Amino acid sequence: MHPILVRFGDFALHAYGLFAAIGFIAGLALAAAGGPRAGVPKTVVQDAGAPLLLGGLLGARLFYVLFHAGEFAGAPLDVLKVWRGGLMWQGGLLGGVLAGVVFFRRRNVPLGAAADVLAPGVALGQAFGRIGCFFAGCCYGAVCRWPWAVTFHAPESLAPRGVPLHPTQLYDATANFFIAAALWFWGRRPGFARGHGRLAFGYLALASAARLGMEAFRDDARGLLGPFNATTVLAVVLLLLGVAGWTRSRRST
Repeated sequence: MHPILVRFGDFALHAYGLFAAIGFIAGLALAAAGGPRAGVPKTVVQDAGAPLLLGGLLGARLFYVLFHAGEFAGAPLDVLKVWRGGLMWQGGLLGGVLAGVVFFRRRNVPLGAAADVLAPGVALGQAFGRIGCFFAGCCYGAVCRWPWAVTFHAPESLAPRGVPLHPTQLYDATANFFIAAALWFWGRRPGFARGHGRLAFGYLALASAARLGMEAFRDDARGLLGPFNATTVLAVVLLLLGVAGWTRSRRST
């Protein structure tokens, strides 16, 4: 795996940043394609891209810095180097939600409809982002003796080198590709009640469950909330919120 794909003098193309960009573009395109079925014009979804990206990046980076403050004690400017990795999904989700609430309210778009439109695209974007994690070596797994174990060799890799590890990033990427497809086709079923946030809550529950599965095989530092890994605790909270919201949305239709 190569965290840096190519160099042009002082410029380096980081795999993490490239796949994050691919994920954003693909996710936004998928959301825009599904917008009209929920009464949200494509142009509105496309216009939401910039604020959602900004809110998501700020939230994801802020959460990472809060739970990994020790990494930046001697080099505070490294906080700005997001292209090297170091984003937390839960923080990105919160930042994106806050930015989306502000944007869609100003456009007079029902929040439930907007959330359902965005859900498959968010899952797709997350899947590509995890591929970027794989190339960068962040979010790496524990030692693995199974046939599909991966070994990192690049000096720039964030994962331990020369040791067979669980490809946890690819576990989560695969799960999110399936989640994106499931949400897309679920939302297109005849008679599906759109606009109640059911797809969004379904994404939250499914993505959190997938995250918990990945957490069982991870071995990187993830910050702590008391005696527990912060990412595990946050995934449990989001899973419960997703299930509760999905159940409530079913009752309201």
